Amino acid sequence: MSNQQYSQGQHPNSLSNLTYHQGRKSDFGQRKKTRGVSITDEGWENMKSLASKHGCSSVSDFLEKIARGIVELKASA
Repeated sequence: MSNQQYSQGQHPNSLSNLTYHQGRKSDFGQRKKTRGVSITDEGWENMKSLASKHGCSSVSDFLEKIARGIVELKASA
């Protein structure tokens, strides 16, 4: 057994357990990037409900589809 010392986080066993993901998987042939949105708790719950209602797997998916014109929202009176 080797007594070789490795810097923290540099041991080969440790490194082999890491998986690097470049951006989030996208159905549109482009990598997604993390963005920030400020929204109230009530607004967020409504967004999740709307996303589900429109068949989207997440708020992120919902926003992407709105931006691409795949999902259209009608204004309510």
